[in-house]
Order: sequence, then structure tokens, then C-alpha cells
Amino acid sequence: MVDRADSFRVAVKDSARAENRAVRRLVATNGEVVSFDAEPAAHERARQLSADGETPVKVQRAAPQDPTDVDAYLVAWPRRRRWSPEGSPTEGLTFDAEANQYGALAEAVVCTPRVNPPLLTHYARIDADADAEDLRVELDADPEPVAAGPSDRRWEPDCRAVVRLGPDRPVLTEYWCEIKAGDGSFERSQREAMAAKAREATVLKIRVDLDELPDSYTAWVREVAPDESDAGTDRVNSSLDDF
Repeated sequence: MVDRADSFRVAVKDSARAENRAVRRLVATNGEVVSFDAEPAAHERARQLSADGETPVKVQRAAPQDPTDVDAYLVAWPRRRRWSPEGSPTEGLTFDAEANQYGALAEAVVCTPRVNPPLLTHYARIDADADAEDLRVELDADPEPVAAGPSDRRWEPDCRAVVRLGPDRPVLTEYWCEIKAGDGSFERSQREAMAAKAREATVLKIRVDLDELPDSYTAWVREVAPDESDAGTDRVNSSLDDF
């Protein structure tokens, strides 16, 4: 146990907890104020939490006039995004990955292929207690929006999965799905409309844990030249052989 009189005390800010899963685990174990032997140990722990969580965090010294009984705060410190890509189309354009792209990746994992996607097919087998060879799950990737309540709360499902016991057979059941990546939250309007839809159909909330996601990505863009013999490797209109 660290002696409080000689310790370096760090209070965890809400921003750090909201943005970093590893920080939430730290708070659950140690509380909202964490004591360290010295300030360097606190900075080292912040680096570990940044590596383990989604968003970097840092230790920020408390102001001299701060009335709280702490030496510093652990705060979220998101990496500054590149709004303009680096590079060129032929050499490669590097962009920062965005949250909505992670969400799209989660949807692709759940909704691919359109017939018998693995997750929903396995869930349907358990739910319907059906033979694996007979079950067929067909996806509608653009279902109608769902509205509910006097305020007309809207929910746009990510997909509707129709379950049959074979091609062209009657519908056995169907699932209306909302898909989130990681700790993505469900909006209040979504929750209300989802609850209303659940009175008449099965509604599934699906979370996809995507490990080791890249912070950035690089892509190359080159056009197919009408006459590839005229295409140079240093132009946007490079040949497919140069790609």
C-alpha cells in the first residue's frame, strides 16, 4: 500500500473513463483517485493505459489553486487528427481512421455474406433449435426505418435477418439488428424505437469487439489507361502492372 502522505495522487477525470476502457478497469479496481509512489510512476501508468485502451490519456498536473486533495488528473488526450491526407495518389495517401469507419467495419463483419452470415446464422440455429444444414439466413441491408412514440422517435436498423428452413420456404423468424463497434453507445431515440419494435419482432443489439484496429490507413489510386503502353509510373494514370 502506498503511504498517502508521500504518494502522488491522481484523480481520474470523466473524459479518461469515457474514452478509454483500460481506465474504466483501473477505476473499478482502485477507485477514482489512484496513488502512486512518485510522479514518474503515474506517467508510466498513463502510457500503459494509452497502449491498452482506445484513446490516449495523460497525467496533467493540478493547478496551484486547485482545492482538491490531489496532485494531478488523468485526462483523455486524443491524438490530433489529420484532416488532410499525407502523400499523393500514386505514392499512397495516408488518412486517419475515423469512428464511423470502425462502425462500418463492424457492420461488414456481421452482415457478410448476405446469405448465412456466420454470427447471425449461428445465433439463429441456437434460437430456433434448427438443423444447421436446413437453416438459411437472408439479410436485408436496407430495412425500413422504425418510428415510435408521440415524438416519432426513429431508429434505422443496420440490417434485418430473415430466417427460413431452406430456400423459398416460409419465414421462420426475423431479427432486426443494431450493430455497434466496441463501446459505441445507443442513442435514446434508438432505444425507444427498438423497444417499440421488440413488441412485434425480435430486436438484437450486437456489439463487435475489433482488436488491433489501425489508427491510419494508406491507399493508392490509379486510373486504367486506354493504352497502357503510354502510362508512366509517376502519373495518376499509371498502368495496372505498376499498381
